[in-house]
Amino acid sequence: MKTASLSILLVSAVLLLAGCKAPESASNNKATPAPSAPNTTSNANPSAETANANRNSNPGKEADASATVTPVGPPQLLGTYESREVRDQGVVTLMSQLKTLWMFSADGTYSRVSQVKGQPYHADSGTFRIEAPDKLVLTIQVTGPKAKRRIQNPPLSKTHTFSLSPDGEELRFTSAKGSVGIFKRVAKPKTP
Repeated sequence: MKTASLSILLVSAVLLLAGCKAPESASNNKATPAPSAPNTTSNANPSAETANANRNSNPGKEADASATVTPVGPPQLLGTYESREVRDQGVVTLMSQLKTLWMFSADGTYSRVSQVKGQPYHADSGTFRIEAPDKLVLTIQVTGPKAKRRIQNPPLSKTHTFSLSPDGEELRFTSAKGSVGIFKRVAKPKTP
């Protein structure tokens, strides 16, 4: 089987080389090549590369939508986000000992687990919804780490000011005092 594939590859290469040299030998023999049919499609349907090059070389013309990949629709708050840093009054604090994970699901549920040096000290879960333009409303139904879970009856409601990067990879919470917690997505939601 390998021999047949190799033979086909060699024959293709020889034919390709012969095809490339054919016009050369025709011009050396002073033979006139047969007229070819006019190429009517070359200008009517330029390739995507040619079209992109033309758009990019003409500033002020239409923007090249294919040059950058843009997400379809607004970013979605889905997946697992991990704390990275807090910015407060120009000071950036990197999160190393304290870790918080937020998990947001497509069905509108969330869970949060906060740990210090690997030991959970806070957890909560429930449902979430987004109120435009920048409010994340949590309905907290269960609080506490596994050993001390407590059902909230009635559920607690907390509203956070947030923003999400255009690609959905960075989540930011802004406190009432202006400090900003930055979270990076570490896992995307599983698609069915």
